[in-house]
Amino acid sequence: MPAYNAEETIAYSINSVMMQNYANWKIVVIDDVSTDDTVNIVEKMIKQYGLEEDRFKLISNTEKKWEVANVIEGLNHADDNDIICRLDGDDWLCDIDALSILNYRYETLGLSAAWTAHRWDYSHHNISGPLPKEANPYEHEWVSSHLKTFRKSLLSKVKDDNYRNSDGEYFKRIGDQVFYLPALYQASGNWHFEPIVAYHYSIDTSPATFQTDDAKFQRDEALELRARGFIS
Repeated sequence: MPAYNAEETIAYSINSVMMQNYANWKIVVIDDVSTDDTVNIVEKMIKQYGLEEDRFKLISNTEKKWEVANVIEGLNHADDNDIICRLDGDDWLCDIDALSILNYRYETLGLSAAWTAHRWDYSHHNISGPLPKEANPYEHEWVSSHLKTFRKSLLSKVKDDNYRNSDGEYFKRIGDQVFYLPALYQASGNWHFEPIVAYHYSIDTSPATFQTDDAKFQRDEALELRARGFIS
């Protein structure tokens, strides 16, 4: 759970995991030098609920690392047999059965990766859907958005270069695709789309949101990543 200035939502994010019917979870929150009360809120929740480090870990950066480097740090705290669930600090799970359903699919179908439908803010907007088993994830349209989950082992042998841009620096803002595209590529069709609405994506869906410099920066990073493809 990467977080930056998420004081208004971080409690929702954490509580949405703690309220799951599935209990075998671990949260790693990585705060990217927030300037608001995010860290204090998380620390109070850890104390209030008596959360032990084997279930909940808070990492507070002392310098800005951006999304991709933060997720890499989070992955370092997971085992190869773990299932990774990306949940941003300004979003939350909106179905208390989400993790139970996904765990059941992984166990019964022997999956390597699975994702769900989602809602953008409180609208019905959703860009996720099925991905053909024979598809190249880098060439197919982006249909594997939130809630993205995958077995950690898929990325264990992925070269670090896959997470870096043409300048050799880690991509900053396109973390969704930076990790999930190589994970899906390695999964080789052993994936599943679960059509439950499990993820609340806190984003302003007005057209102006997608015309900002930040949105254009993310778009350009995605174009570069997809044009390059998987580095074997």
